[in-house]
Amino acid sequence: MRQSVRDAFFDFTSPLEGVVQWMYLDIKGLVTVGVGNLLPDEASAAALPFYVDGSPSSLVDNATKRQGWRDVKARQDLKLKSYTNFASVCNLRLSTDSVRTLVDSKLSSNETILLGFFPDFPNWPADAQLGLLSMAWALGAAFSPHWPNFTAACRSRDFAAAATNCRISEAGNPGIIPRNNANELLFQNASKVENPENGYDLNTLYYPVQLLDVVIVEGTP
Repeated sequence: MRQSVRDAFFDFTSPLEGVVQWMYLDIKGLVTVGVGNLLPDEASAAALPFYVDGSPSSLVDNATKRQGWRDVKARQDLKLKSYTNFASVCNLRLSTDSVRTLVDSKLSSNETILLGFFPDFPNWPADAQLGLLSMAWALGAAFSPHWPNFTAACRSRDFAAAATNCRISEAGNPGIIPRNNANELLFQNASKVENPENGYDLNTLYYPVQLLDVVIVEGTP
């Protein structure tokens, strides 16, 4: 991915997901931490540098982290409530730096998977790259086979069509609306960057600015 995209991703996605230093359940009852990072099993929790709340220099052992995961997983009665309710369920925490490292690692992992579906991804405009990575963050990096119209548009680098086919279902999930709006703008921007007559730079991430086609008016002022 372009460096501008990697540099921007955390600040782009964190307001859309929230930054949570403790384990909690998402609306599906799955253990989550950081910026919407799923922890599918106890081992994934044990791999992270959790510390006891209030003692950031005291990292805990794997057994404690595994028990913390089980304690959170057991509270399915709270899955539709705010993540703040889980602060007292488990007193393990991640530092802000650890959350950033976790996000960057997942971002790289997602990119590897996406390259299998979109081999031309490295050549895309920065805005299109961020749009695809944003969708992968919300849907999982292997979402492409379930989105044929969107996938076809991206593979042909028709980012205007991608913009009209990128919205994730908002039914029962109003929290996805800001991400949908952002993704749509990203692909709209990419369609402008793709037109060489506009003179935009592929490496530059223009979001959140909305790009327009450049109109050249000929004649004497």
